[in-house]
Amino acid sequence: MPLFRSLFLLALASSTLAAAPWKLVLKDGKTIVCDAPPIVIDGSYLFRQIDGTDGNLQAAEIDADKTALANKTEAGPHWREIGRTEQRLPQADESAGGGGVLTFGDSNFDAQVLRSRVPVLVDFWATWCGPCKQIAPSVDALATRYAGRLKVGKIDVDRNRATVGHWDIRGYPTLLLFKDGVVVGRLRGAVGKNEIAQMIDSNL
Repeated sequence: MPLFRSLFLLALASSTLAAAPWKLVLKDGKTIVCDAPPIVIDGSYLFRQIDGTDGNLQAAEIDADKTALANKTEAGPHWREIGRTEQRLPQADESAGGGGVLTFGDSNFDAQVLRSRVPVLVDFWATWCGPCKQIAPSVDALATRYAGRLKVGKIDVDRNRATVGHWDIRGYPTLLLFKDGVVVGRLRGAVGKNEIAQMIDSNL
């Protein structure tokens, strides 16, 4: 435990994680509110509660699905690797699209999008944007249709200004299709599902 604590404090001191409330849901139904996503050391999840108390749990004690669901409005978990293997919850999975819409942000955009092994469709949206809500069902449906071949994710433009500015996003919604870290398709406005699918098909 002293070794874990030392590693934890060292990682926390050098971490660039955003200090935002983050919920860790356990399999026994309890919820722990942390000041940031946990740090993983060979399957042990080390975290700091909002009251400053440090904790340590094994992966088997955590309900990964409920934890991902509880943090669906936050940027995907993006924690430091310490030890042999970095472990992430499904929300931040970098595999070839599991059929669900992921959450992207400034902190994980490079890893999730630019370094993705499969093409990535990114929906730049805003909570107050009517057309964004209009195309949301199409984006969800396409995530399911292209599961395993395409990764689909949304990024809240109001909360991730750095990424929005970098890609010169000026209207919402804007859909960018990335392949090997390069933009290969762009659509803006309340476009139809078939038009989005055509853009995807021409680049798979």
